[in-house]
Amino acid sequence: MNDFKGRTAVITGAASGFGLQCARIAAQQGMNVVMADVQADALATSVTEVEALGAVVLAYRLDVSKADQVEAMAAATRRRFGAPHFVFNNAGVGSGGLIWENS
Repeated sequence: MNDFKGRTAVITGAASGFGLQCARIAAQQGMNVVMADVQADALATSVTEVEALGAVVLAYRLDVSKADQVEAMAAATRRRFGAPHFVFNNAGVGSGGLIWENS
């Protein structure tokens, strides 16, 4: 895919870090951006920033551990923009240490 203008990116964990940077890049490329995150306040701030870059944004408060919420976000995305062209499931919170020590 070489032309991103008018296409749609769905990004979970979009309120900070890699997710937010990915949303910024998508906006700069002219994409519609679905920004999902569990942190409502951080999401609202990030959406304002990405909209200022010119993107049409669908903000969605979402806990990716809840399948029904993920399915609802997918339905909202299809209603607003059609099928997405790029999906980045970046959401997740972890603690320090080795992965087998955190189970």
